[in-house]
Amino acid sequence: MMEQIRGELSRVLDKEFGDLAADTNLMEVGLHSLAIMRLVSALSQIAGTQLDYADLAREPSLGAWQALLCRLRNSGPKEA
Repeated sequence: MMEQIRGELSRVLDKEFGDLAADTNLMEVGLHSLAIMRLVSALSQIAGTQLDYADLAREPSLGAWQALLCRLRNSGPKEA
């Protein structure tokens, strides 16, 4: 799953992130609000449930996103 997240991040920012530490704050390496909005759909597909901007902006790191996606994948769709 980490590689899927890295791939989507690389696609959106047009930059390679292969050696980025899981706890690096992605805002420090070029992530911005528009990029987060572009990632919502792709990462929602990986999670198997709809994410929103705040889900990703709350803790912008690969490790936090992976934990979030795993947790959501295991718990089913998010309640409205």
